[in-house]
Amino acid sequence: MSDDKKPTSPSARSGGTPAVCVTAPCPLKCNPAVTIDPVRRGNPYAALGVTSGDSISASIPPSNGYKVKVTVNPSMSSCPGEYIELSIVNGSGDNGSATVAPTRITTTTEVVITGGNQTKPGHKEKLKVEARLSDGTIKATSAGFTVCAHPLNYRDPFHSDIDTPRKVGVAVADDWDSDSGTFADLDKTKISELVDYVGANDSPPFTARGAMAFNNSGYLPGNQKTVDSHSMGRAGITVTGPAGISEASQLCIYKCERCGVIDIVLPNSGFLRTHTVFKSGGVWKHKTNKKGAAVTIGVHTTGAGAGNATSSDHNL
Repeated sequence: MSDDKKPTSPSARSGGTPAVCVTAPCPLKCNPAVTIDPVRRGNPYAALGVTSGDSISASIPPSNGYKVKVTVNPSMSSCPGEYIELSIVNGSGDNGSATVAPTRITTTTEVVITGGNQTKPGHKEKLKVEARLSDGTIKATSAGFTVCAHPLNYRDPFHSDIDTPRKVGVAVADDWDSDSGTFADLDKTKISELVDYVGANDSPPFTARGAMAFNNSGYLPGNQKTVDSHSMGRAGITVTGPAGISEASQLCIYKCERCGVIDIVLPNSGFLRTHTVFKSGGVWKHKTNKKGAAVTIGVHTTGAGAGNATSSDHNL
């Protein structure tokens, strides 16, 4: 006969967790490693497939979302009722706001981070994606990001003809969009025009221009559209020919006070501007054309902007 007492549960002898947990909170069976990829913005806006090579800043536009990979290793599929809870932390009137969907995952998932209120200047990259186990344990926190709108879809449609006693040319209506879908969201951006006079310049009929540095308009408010005039003084054109052309290329760069990027190429903002002198019906004439073209100016390269504006034929 033995005086040994028998354990009341399989784990009582070892001091471990009972086989069946009946007292809340119960210890979790799953404890995976979790990593959250950085929130990266593409240029131009892309909902998915954004790589570090396309990234211009740790930011997203308001009202639009980017996919971000959250890795859960191993999957929690073998632990029913347990999950990873995702949320955006540090949201405030200064830092801005965002949302994540879905908010609960159990396996590696591409979630969508959508921008809400824009971040105020001086408070960039405070928003973060946080991952917690269903018991509240923090497993991972992403790098910080900003919510801010950036310009894109640059275009230059015809605005008006320029034909005065002193000059001839064409004016175009500078136009662009916000990647948030709301133009007013660009209130903390500024856009600058770069012009490069490296193309052909036949002299005569045009005055020789020699070496010229980039012409920079300076930064102008990104939420105020402009009219761009491309004219040439009649005094600089030989009224008796010969035929010839004078070219210049143009693109735009921008900066954002919310996320801090500066001198970023505005996608698809490249144009070629051409002044042409030609003879028609025995009369020497001039016309100006501005059309979208892939352009490189210095270290900046962009695709063709939208637009093909041509002036009237001007008698010289």
